[in-house]
Amino acid sequence: MAKKVRDSLVRTILDQIFQGNLHAGERLPSIEELGRRHRMSVVSVREAIQKLSLMGLVHVRQGGGTFLDEHIPTMIEILDARKYVEMATCLLAARNATEEENRELAEIVSGMRDDFLRDDSAPFTEKDLAFHLAIGRMSRNVLLTAFLVNIQDLLYYLQQRTHMLQGTLEDANRYHPLIAEAIRKRDGSAAQVLMSEHIEAVKRAWGAYDRNKGNKERQAASRRPEPGRTKPKRRVIDP
Repeated sequence: MAKKVRDSLVRTILDQIFQGNLHAGERLPSIEELGRRHRMSVVSVREAIQKLSLMGLVHVRQGGGTFLDEHIPTMIEILDARKYVEMATCLLAARNATEEENRELAEIVSGMRDDFLRDDSAPFTEKDLAFHLAIGRMSRNVLLTAFLVNIQDLLYYLQQRTHMLQGTLEDANRYHPLIAEAIRKRDGSAAQVLMSEHIEAVKRAWGAYDRNKGNKERQAASRRPEPGRTKPKRRVIDP
């Protein structure tokens, strides 16, 4: 239960960051205040802050409070970091994975396919994260694996949001079996290319979303009357 409470606070703060309600360098409420607001123990709040710290999103100043980092990464920056780390884990997994690990990866892919056919995005997203973490472990590189493990809550949060964008579930369902098969065949170069293409497709989906959002905001602004001006009344012309 404590874990779920802690993770709910992590999700809340991530929402506030990526929806623009919290800004770089801003100070968060105290541990005690966060506990009161979200009805959780100080221990759970500290665990949530620790998770956000491992993601590089907040830092704690001794005796001064908890602050958002001065340089909050954009969605595209996070995806670029993922792309190059996961291209490396794919290459190494193709070299180092055991047959058992390849079978386990194939089982994850099979489960994702079933979830996709049922149009059940919640378990699909959980398996999506498991897929990428599994490849990290299969790489046998401690540092690359630690990077993915430390930001797994951030990855899961962003995957949940990404899977709400048009075409992203279909892309994940298409690319994951191809990546797993390339790793099984020990074709690291092919696995790298496929992982790069997969994440670039996600970047394009977010780019399309941002452009569409910007267009809607501009259209809404153009319909608002200028400050100090009232909307003219419609003239009625008698026949």
